[in-house]
Amino acid sequence: MSGALAERAFARKIEKMGFADVWIGERIPYGVERAALYPLFTPPVIDLMRELIPPERQAAVAVSVIAKATKPSG
Repeated sequence: MSGALAERAFARKIEKMGFADVWIGERIPYGVERAALYPLFTPPVIDLMRELIPPERQAAVAVSVIAKATKPSG
């Protein structure tokens, strides 16, 4: 699952899909420069991010999380 969600909202969506014991673990910050490595972010988008996001915030514009859950049998 991907998208921009708060961690608790993300966990609720996983629970609604039938999973239990949702655990949100490691958080990995992504900055503008790291985003530039992914094809989703085209050079014009990266340039716009550099222009609009204050320099002091460019190191952590998003966070990736590692989530684990179990699917109950039955």
